[in-house]
This record gives sequence, structure tokens and C-alpha cells, in this order.
Amino acid sequence: MTDEGKRIAKYAAVGAIIAIPVPIVGPIIGGIVGAVLGANKNKKLHGRPY
Repeated sequence: MTDEGKRIAKYAAVGAIIAIPVPIVGPIIGGIVGAVLGANKNKKLHGRPY
């Protein structure tokens, strides 16, 4: 896995963990939000989101 993929996965996991208190949809939405944050960070660092 590339560094960019690892970063996206890490942010998605953090987002899902933070959203656990909201039942069912919380981890899903948290994972999506975390992945978007990771992709944006990759875009700033490398010029591409993946």
C-alpha cells in the first residue's frame, strides 16, 4: 500500500472511531469524512488525492 493509501485509511479509521457514539450510521459517515480529510491532506502534500 502506498503512503497516500495508508494516510487515507488512517484518517478513515480515526473518523469512524470518533463517530462510534452515534449508532449505525455514525461510523459509516465518520469513515467517509475521515477518508475525505485524508484525501485532501494527500492532495496538499502530493498534488493528487490518492
